[in-house]
Amino acid sequence: MKGIKKLLINTVGGGAGWTGGLYYARNIAFELLQNAYIREHYRIYISCSRKNRKVFEDLEGQVKLITSPVSGVITGYMFREYVCLTRRIRYVFWAFNPGILSRTRTIAWIADFQHNRLPEFFSEKEIQERTAQFQKTAASAAPLVLSSTAALRDFQTYYSRTKENVYVVPFVSYIEPMIRQVRGREDEILHRLSLDGVRYACVMNQFWQHKNHKVVFEALRILYEQYPDTNLDLVMTGEMSDYRNPEYIDTLKSYTEDPVIRNHIHILGFISREDQIAVMEKAEFVIQPSLFEGWGTVAEDAKVLDKTILLSDIPVHREQQNGKCILFNPDDARELAELIREESEKEHTDNPEAGIRDMYRRAESYSEGFEKLLREAEKGKTAQ
Repeated sequence: MKGIKKLLINTVGGGAGWTGGLYYARNIAFELLQNAYIREHYRIYISCSRKNRKVFEDLEGQVKLITSPVSGVITGYMFREYVCLTRRIRYVFWAFNPGILSRTRTIAWIADFQHNRLPEFFSEKEIQERTAQFQKTAASAAPLVLSSTAALRDFQTYYSRTKENVYVVPFVSYIEPMIRQVRGREDEILHRLSLDGVRYACVMNQFWQHKNHKVVFEALRILYEQYPDTNLDLVMTGEMSDYRNPEYIDTLKSYTEDPVIRNHIHILGFISREDQIAVMEKAEFVIQPSLFEGWGTVAEDAKVLDKTILLSDIPVHREQQNGKCILFNPDDARELAELIREESEKEHTDNPEAGIRDMYRRAESYSEGFEKLLREAEKGKTAQ
């Protein structure tokens, strides 16, 4: 282990509802492990709370898991300092605030700039807090990781055109273990979710306003008004709530009660990650209607499962799409209705094994951005 440096991916301190951040950390850890230079020169550590340890357990052996007995932002920061001091961590990712005692070098990450692009979906307090934190990051000497070139353009538009140590590192969805776990159990899972014999497309998003479920409901209504014999239902996952805009949820509920489409909608609520994979795998195709994404996990899941995706035509999705993606205007329900009709009449053939092979290929390719960051940091160019 002589000469091996230590890199900590820190997930302690995230608040409630932070599942997306945990799976981002898992995906990045997997990605770094595909890079020969990083494997040779770095030992990857992941810190997590006890309740979140399961998210990372199948990486154990390839990474070192450190379980925290505490949670919360302040105690999480203290635990991070403890780990960095006792384990002699060289880099911690992601971290907005440098260590006081450990002097560990920090690497920041910003998921997206939605509050700049769609401020109407945020409170003034949220906008001010996010803007202040991002301004601080932009002004710091620490390297910054972004997940897409779309995010890089936003960063340069709203925060800094002069910060040099900014790196684009997209991620893949590391769902191969989950695919293997549900293989052969899909029918059992669908039976438990009351989806026996249902032919469906799926939408796998939280019911937040920017996720744009409204256009899907409107498209489904147009479809069934014009083609009442259509043999396709709509399956949705996630809790029907949006703390930013409860009135929006009332609007969505009115769609689910519409007599034209109510018998063709299945809202499953919050389900496990394994159940999500089974539901997506058995879908005819996936619909991802978001008005904004940082680097969409739904699209990444679907790509690994080799699904056809009806994908909203936004900058990051143009960057993220593959050959099985069909872009549509997220404000045009009629266009989406026609695409759903066309896809509902097709026989779709998926090849998850090909998707998994592509996942490994892309993970290795994407990791080159992080390799560049580390090489430049070691030259004393980019890290504090």
